[in-house]
Amino acid sequence: MKTHSILSCFLTIRKLSAVLSFALLMALGACNQDSGNDPAPSDKDLTTLLKSPEEYNRAMNARAKAEGPQFTIENVTREGNILTVKVKGGCSPESFKAVWNGVEIMIYPPTISIALIHDAGEVSGCPTDLEHTLKIDITKVVGDGDHSNTTFRVYNGSKVQDTTLNPDGSVSSNQ
Repeated sequence: MKTHSILSCFLTIRKLSAVLSFALLMALGACNQDSGNDPAPSDKDLTTLLKSPEEYNRAMNARAKAEGPQFTIENVTREGNILTVKVKGGCSPESFKAVWNGVEIMIYPPTISIALIHDAGEVSGCPTDLEHTLKIDITKVVGDGDHSNTTFRVYNGSKVQDTTLNPDGSVSSNQ
C-alpha cells in the first residue's frame, strides 16, 4: 500500500512539474513577442539596395542631365536600420532601387551616400503625382552594427536634389 501511495505522489508531482513547465514556456513566449505595432518589413517589402560604385556613378551623371522619369524625394526618416524614403512620382515602389557606392566617409558623424534610382523599364509616362513609401534596410550593404550616429545623404537619381538625414533625425534638402 505504501508503495502505491509513494508512486501516486511521484506521478502527481511529475504531472504538476510538466504543467508548470508548459505554463512557464508559454509565458516566456508571450514576453518574447515584438511589442511594436508595426512588424519588421520582410525582404519583399524592402527597396532593393545595391553596393555598386559603377551604378552609383551612372546615377549621379544621369541626374545632372535630368534623364529618365522624374520623381521628388519628399522626406527621409529612420527607425533602427530601416531608412524610409517618401517619394512623389514614379510608377511603383518596386520600380525604385537604392545604390551605395561602398564609401563611408569616416568623419564625425560618419556619412553614407545613397543614390535613389527609378527604373521603369519599358514603361513610359509614369504619373508624377503618385506617392510611394520606400523602405531601405541599410544592413544589406553596410552590415550590422550601430549606425545611429551616421548621416545618410540620399541623392535623387532623376534630378539634382539631395536630402540629408542627420543622426538627430533632422532632415535638410538641397534642390
